[in-house]
Amino acid sequence: MIENSVLISTSSTLDTMRRLLTQLLENREVDSVFALRETRQEGRYCYSLITDPSLVSEVLPFHPVMPVQGARALSNLTITEPFDRPVAALLRPCEIRAFVENVKQSQGSLENIFIISCTCPGVIPASRLLGEERDEVLRNPDENIRNACRACTEFIPGAQADMTVIIASDKPLDGAVIYLHSERAVETAEKFDSCTLEKGPPPTELTSELLEARGKALKELLRDIPAPGDGLRSLVSLFSACIGCRGCREACPLCSCVLCDYETARTAHSPELVRAEAKRKGSLRVPSGTLQFQLGRLMHISPICTSCGQCSDVCPVDIPVSDIFIRAANLVQESLNYFPGRDTDDTPPLATFVEKELLDITD
Repeated sequence: MIENSVLISTSSTLDTMRRLLTQLLENREVDSVFALRETRQEGRYCYSLITDPSLVSEVLPFHPVMPVQGARALSNLTITEPFDRPVAALLRPCEIRAFVENVKQSQGSLENIFIISCTCPGVIPASRLLGEERDEVLRNPDENIRNACRACTEFIPGAQADMTVIIASDKPLDGAVIYLHSERAVETAEKFDSCTLEKGPPPTELTSELLEARGKALKELLRDIPAPGDGLRSLVSLFSACIGCRGCREACPLCSCVLCDYETARTAHSPELVRAEAKRKGSLRVPSGTLQFQLGRLMHISPICTSCGQCSDVCPVDIPVSDIFIRAANLVQESLNYFPGRDTDDTPPLATFVEKELLDITD
């Protein structure tokens, strides 16, 4: 029986995970490991595809950083064809959900991927890891995580995960606790030395207080971010600092259009048209179209947004992009009864036509 099977180790989570990944590679149960590691430049991190067991010592499983969204990186590796050999992929819950949505859009493949996830404690914005107080920030991650993480109630991975490492919990745990969700996970655990295989309570019982705190933070975020009913003026104010760099689009794991509409001739206006608009208004902001870009992306992404916070992390002018998207996503996804990444068989709303839908909103 798989349900609530738990691998228990007296060693630290870091040591246990490194030994587990090393054993998977040495026993050829997987061909490679997709995981986070620190680069040679202190304070910089990257995802890597590791094939040499001796390099697993550099892996930092679920370290509180996100140099790129893991779903975007994994999609890039599998967009042309699936892995032909098993790969152990360490992904946070929001990265799993985003990757599932990409797979639905033919932007990746789940084939031959053994997913190891965690109860996610959150991610620290990259900007806070580049200053002189970096060590202090890392010692107090709970106080420095992204707004999106602070308000995330989906921090326990869903059905796609083969293993769940308990990191965020109501109380500190002694040693490593890893839940097993698939037959392959159990088979792997049975071969793992220096650990015991037991039955445990559901992960939700270890995180109920944390879930309550995150839920409270989410309500506060939704309350403080202006609603669509506040009108266009509030959105103009929120996005007024946008410089049109498109960084949020490039960082988003779900902006997957091969050719973005905002990079086509349709949105490239002639000098005559620009001059006429400037004369009509008295002045014209340059670059123009920043609000249109943000609203277009909001409309496109909000039904499938997994609230990872990567867009805010890369914004050079500190627009709370992810807060706005979280607000929109909560409204849109609840209205459509669609929750991204939870089920591979659910069809994305924008790919589905329903003749009589949302009549209470549109009629």
